Amino acid sequence: MLLLLFVLLAGFSLVTWRLAVIQIKESPRLAALAARKYQRHVDLPAHRGAIKDLSGEYLAHDEEVRELYTDRTHLREVITVRHHLAAIRGVKAVDLREQLGEAATLAAYHDHVVKVLAGILPLPEREIRSQIASDKPEIVLAKQVDEDTAKQWKTLFNEKHIFGLYMRPTVARRFPAQDRLSLVLGYTDTSNNGRFGVENFMNAKLTGIPGEQLIERDKSGHELPSYRSQVTEPQHGSDVHLTIDMQLQDNVEAICERAWKANKARRVVIVVTEPATGTVLAMAARPHRDVNNPDESTWTNHVIAAPYEPGSIFKVVTLAAALDNRKVTPGDMIDCGNMHYEDPVRKVKLSDDESLGMQTVKGVLVHSSNIGMYKISKRVGQDMMLDYATRFGFGSRTGIGLVGEEAGRLNTGKWSNTTYSRMPIGYEVNVTPLQMCMAYGAIANGGVLMKPRLIDRTVKPNGETEIMPPQPVWQACSAKTAATLRDFLEGVVVEGTGKRAALPEVRVGGKTGTTRRYDPEKKRYVDGTYLTSFVGMAPIDNPKLVCLVMLDDPKAESAAMVRGGRIAAPIFAEVVRETLDHLAIRNERPIKVAAKGGAQ
Repeated sequence: MLLLLFVLLAGFSLVTWRLAVIQIKESPRLAALAARKYQRHVDLPAHRGAIKDLSGEYLAHDEEVRELYTDRTHLREVITVRHHLAAIRGVKAVDLREQLGEAATLAAYHDHVVKVLAGILPLPEREIRSQIASDKPEIVLAKQVDEDTAKQWKTLFNEKHIFGLYMRPTVARRFPAQDRLSLVLGYTDTSNNGRFGVENFMNAKLTGIPGEQLIERDKSGHELPSYRSQVTEPQHGSDVHLTIDMQLQDNVEAICERAWKANKARRVVIVVTEPATGTVLAMAARPHRDVNNPDESTWTNHVIAAPYEPGSIFKVVTLAAALDNRKVTPGDMIDCGNMHYEDPVRKVKLSDDESLGMQTVKGVLVHSSNIGMYKISKRVGQDMMLDYATRFGFGSRTGIGLVGEEAGRLNTGKWSNTTYSRMPIGYEVNVTPLQMCMAYGAIANGGVLMKPRLIDRTVKPNGETEIMPPQPVWQACSAKTAATLRDFLEGVVVEGTGKRAALPEVRVGGKTGTTRRYDPEKKRYVDGTYLTSFVGMAPIDNPKLVCLVMLDDPKAESAAMVRGGRIAAPIFAEVVRETLDHLAIRNERPIKVAAKGGAQ
C-alpha cells in the first residue's frame, strides 16, 4: 500500500509539474501557435487621395473593391474539411472518416474547390490546383473584384460548401479622365504607388496609411465577433487639386487634335499659363499616351521633354540682354541690309526673307530680321548672352515636378563663329515648350520669372487645406525692359510677321518662329522640313495669359507656306480666344502673389 501510495503521489506530482509548465512557462508560445492558426490580421486599406481639377472634377480616384484569397490553415483543417465534404456528398462525417483517410479527404475537397473556382476565374484548373495546394499562408486568386461580383461569389461559396477562401476589401485606382491629360496625371503600380506624372511627384501627399484589425475564426472558418481586437483606422491620403480646369483643357485638347491632323505634323504642343503666378492653365500635346498601350517608352510628355531649337521666338532673350545693359536703345537704327549678309571678321552668313534695310531695334524684332539681331548680339557678347539665357530659365529644369522633364541645352563652352551668329536667333540652343512659355511669362510679368505652378492645393480628409503659393524664381530682366519688349511684341502682331495672331477688341503681342528641322538620326538639317511656333500674351497692357503653340514638321502646299506666322499664329489666336472667354466666366479664387524680385 505504501509503494502504491508512493507511485500515485509521484504520478500526480509529474502531472502537476507538467500542467504548471504548460500553463505558466509555455503558455505564451502555445497561445501564439493557436493565434497563428485561428487569428488573422486584416488590413484595412487606406484610400489614396483623389486627383481633381481646379473646379473639383475627379481625374483619378480610388474605388473600393474586393480580392479573393486562400487561407492555407483552413484548407488543410481536416476535421472541418471532412464536415464540408460530407455535406457536399450528402453523407455523415463519421461515415466519410471510415471511407477516406486524411490525405484522400483533403484531395477530394480540393478537387471540389478547383472545379468551382474554374467556373468563375479565367485560370486553367492546373494553375488553380497548384495555388490551392501551395504551402504559402495565403495566395490572392482574384484582384479588383467589384461589389456585386463579390456578393455573388460569397453566395456561391455558401451553396457549394466552400471553406478556406475569403474576400477582403482593397482599393483600385480609377481614371475617369481616360486619355485626357494622361501624361500629366501619370499612373500607379500594383501596390498603388505613383509611377508617373502627378501620381509620382505628389505620392507622399496622396498615399495614406493602412489600418488593421485582429479577428479570430473558429475551426469552421467563421469569424468570432466577440474576439475582435481594437481597430486601427486607416488614414486616407490627401486630395490634390490641379491648377488646370478641365473645361478649358478639353477645349485646348480639341484644338491640338485638329491642328495635329490638319497639318499632318509629327507633333503639336500647346501650353497656356498665367504669367503673374506661373499657373499652368492648360497643356496639350499630340501624340500623347495611349491608355491601351502599356509601353512606357512611348510615353513622352512633349511639353516638358524632347527639347528643340526654338528659332526666332528666342530673339527676345537677345534683346533683353541688349536693352537691359544699354547696348542698344529702342530708337537705335540697325542696318539689316539687302536680305543677305556675311560678317567680314567671323565669315558667317545670314539671310532674311525680305530686304529690310535700315530698321529700328523694334523693327528688327517686328520683321524678325536675322541680320539685324546678329548685329545687336555682337554688342552683347557671349558671357552676357549666356547670362540672360540662364536668367530666363534656359539650360535648367523649370521645377514643375513631372517625371521626364529635361533641362534643354546651352552651349556654355567656347563658341564657334556659327554659335555667335546662330544662338541669338534661336539655333544651337535647345529648349522645352514649357521653358519658353515661362520665359515669355517673365516678360509679361514685369521681368519676374516664375516657377510653373501645376498644383493649386491639397485637401486632407478632415478638410484641412494647404494652398500651394506662387513662387518667383528671380528677376530675369528689368521691368522697364519687359515693358519695352511687350511693346515690340505687339508690333509683331500689328504690323509684322504675326498678323494672323490678332484678335478683335483684344490687344495681343507675340513672336513667330520658323526653324529648320534637325534630324538626330541623319545628324543634319533636312531641307524642306521645319518647326513652326508662335508664343505670345494677351491682353498686352495687362497680360492674363501666355500661350505657346509649336508644330513639328507640319505639311503645306509648299515649303514657303510653312511659317510660324501662317500656321502657328492662327492656332494661337483660337486658343487665346477660348482661354479669355473661359477666364471671364470662371469664378477664380483670389491668389496672393509672393513679392517680386526674389533671390538672384
